[in-house]
Amino acid sequence: SPYTFPITIRYADLDSHGHVNNAAVLTYLESARLGFYQAIDIWHPSPGMYTGMVVAHIDIDYLKPILFTDQVQVLLELTSIGNKSFTLAFSVETVSEHTPLARGSTVMVVYDNNIDASIPIPGDWRKKLLQFKFN
Repeated sequence: SPYTFPITIRYADLDSHGHVNNAAVLTYLESARLGFYQAIDIWHPSPGMYTGMVVAHIDIDYLKPILFTDQVQVLLELTSIGNKSFTLAFSVETVSEHTPLARGSTVMVVYDNNIDASIPIPGDWRKKLLQFKFN
């Protein structure tokens, strides 16, 4: 089953139409990814941390406006995993009716800041990621 991350919509997220701005949706996805990484224990925000992840590609379809009064969540699932990268599918949806508001995918590359290069996905990360593989 997918990883679910609740979102709190802030007034500052709204655009001149009263809808959540498209850039704010990308921030929701970033928050959901970070929550996912922490939940499965593959990322820790510490100064000694040298391995991380970078976004290599993201695509998103905005399906319906997100309003300030909406209660929304982000669902994440692993759709593919390679040697150095993996792809997460996501859906931003309403909590009550599960109405999709935005969806797409993100390609993440495992990155070592010390050598400024991508590296293979660590074996323990791979096992933890595969728990959320979409079937």
